[in-house]
Amino acid sequence: MNRRSVLGISAATGLAAVAGCVTGALESGPEVDGEVALEPPTGEDAVGDPMYPTYGEAFPAFELPDPLTEEPIDVSAISETFLLTAFFADCPAECIPLMSNIAAVQSNVNDDGLVDETRFFGITFDPERDTADALRDHADMVRIDLEAGNYHYLRPADESEAQDVVYDTLGIPFEREELGGDDYDFAHIVVTFLVNPEGIVERAYRGENLPVDDVSADVVSVVDNW
Repeated sequence: MNRRSVLGISAATGLAAVAGCVTGALESGPEVDGEVALEPPTGEDAVGDPMYPTYGEAFPAFELPDPLTEEPIDVSAISETFLLTAFFADCPAECIPLMSNIAAVQSNVNDDGLVDETRFFGITFDPERDTADALRDHADMVRIDLEAGNYHYLRPADESEAQDVVYDTLGIPFEREELGGDDYDFAHIVVTFLVNPEGIVERAYRGENLPVDDVSADVVSVVDNW
């Protein structure tokens, strides 16, 4: 069994272990760390995971630079609604539809005139290969609109900081897989966070196949109801 399968089983086991208590909490009204705009999620989105923050929980604080502008971004100081996920640009599978869908959400939200009220972040956990030039190429490939000014890549300084921020702080597990020579891949789970201006998680979407229209509507609802 390869590492990707092992990681997937581990994540699924964690979800199954907490499904009963999380669902029960939502039925009686979840406790939240701050004000929220959206109603509690239902179905699969209502299943939490103790590894990463979910509905009503405070989003963790960290600071990373945008490698394209060299601007340091303190996530805890953001005053706009934001969507954030973790990825790596050389990902041959999950990250391509994930980031393409996030680009589509950005396009929808920007078309609604909410450029100044929203931010989008993609944190790479592959700082070795994801240089500024590589990320510009990635933005072109998945059609992220860098010119709009509300999308930022975030890049840890090295593998250790990626582990600290993405795995330990955000609770998104990833594992490097050596393929021989200088080649490598990552086994990882996919989580995208929608966070309101108070820094509270409104949604933690699991998987790369984000429902673009639904996520766009959620972003607009958070902005409109804030």
